[in-house]
Amino acid sequence: MKFGIFPIEGGDRWTGVVEQCQLAEDIGYESCWVNDHQATEGENYWPAPLTRLTSIGEGTEHLELVTSVLILPLYHPLHVAQRAAMLDNISDGRLTLGVGLGYVEKEFEAFGIPMDERAGRMIEGLQFLDEFFTADGPIDFDCPFFAVEDWEPLPDVVQEPRPSLWVGGWGPRQIARSVKFSDAWVPGVVADLGIVEDRKQQQREHVEEAGEDWDAIEHPLMREAVIAESAAAVEERKQYLHTTYLEEYGGEFSHPLMTADSVEDFDELADDRFLWGTPDDIIEQIEAMQDRFALDHLAVRFHHSGMPSDLVEEQIRLFGEEVIPSF
Repeated sequence: MKFGIFPIEGGDRWTGVVEQCQLAEDIGYESCWVNDHQATEGENYWPAPLTRLTSIGEGTEHLELVTSVLILPLYHPLHVAQRAAMLDNISDGRLTLGVGLGYVEKEFEAFGIPMDERAGRMIEGLQFLDEFFTADGPIDFDCPFFAVEDWEPLPDVVQEPRPSLWVGGWGPRQIARSVKFSDAWVPGVVADLGIVEDRKQQQREHVEEAGEDWDAIEHPLMREAVIAESAAAVEERKQYLHTTYLEEYGGEFSHPLMTADSVEDFDELADDRFLWGTPDDIIEQIEAMQDRFALDHLAVRFHHSGMPSDLVEEQIRLFGEEVIPSF
């Protein structure tokens, strides 16, 4: 089992992010994950995931660098391919490129991309990324959304045959695309574990139909977490996580799997969704997840709206020292 961390995202300054990742690397985390949002109602997101991971890669030695997920339809795939290849070089082969459809209309309007082109742009983008990363000479690529002719893919990636490609998303078509066009499906933090379990079964059916080995592919998962030594401290810290969801989804901003009504009561929201409690509680919760569906790479997010940085780091350390060794 590998464990990853989402470092602090959002706010006015980059200060402290790399140091947080260095702490995580020192105490047993194996990966660093970053999200990709251009517009949000909360305060916990930044854009430019590949830029951020380049800084983190320069400040760390071993952490796998994961975009989870980059909204591929928003960008020209050549732009993504070149920056991703550079990051794979700069980090000496530590990039995992997770991509998704996106769902925020405001972001697509700002980038001038029609929402109804999302699926086509993502599929063509994934095919282009695969060709760019694995080519041993100039490439031609022509599709309804972009084209390149006699283009030299530079730089070469470090990983062989290429960095891993993951696909995020919850719809049946996205699950199928993750099997057909990528190396893994990556579930986000919003859905409850019952939905994750259902989609993992759908994924397995597609994998078996494709004649692939279910046990040979990676099974990542993202979860929100609140951890403390005592139940009383957990009660205090969970308010930050609740605030995050109230700010993000309590108004007009929406998610395909989240509504304003669903975030009002924290206990109902957290049930079968978040990791929260003492280290022993969370160990039991992770073990229970492993009993329900395939899971071998878990990324946790400890920073929530308004939480002081010292509390975030205390949680990172406690999880690293008390939970990770159990797996």
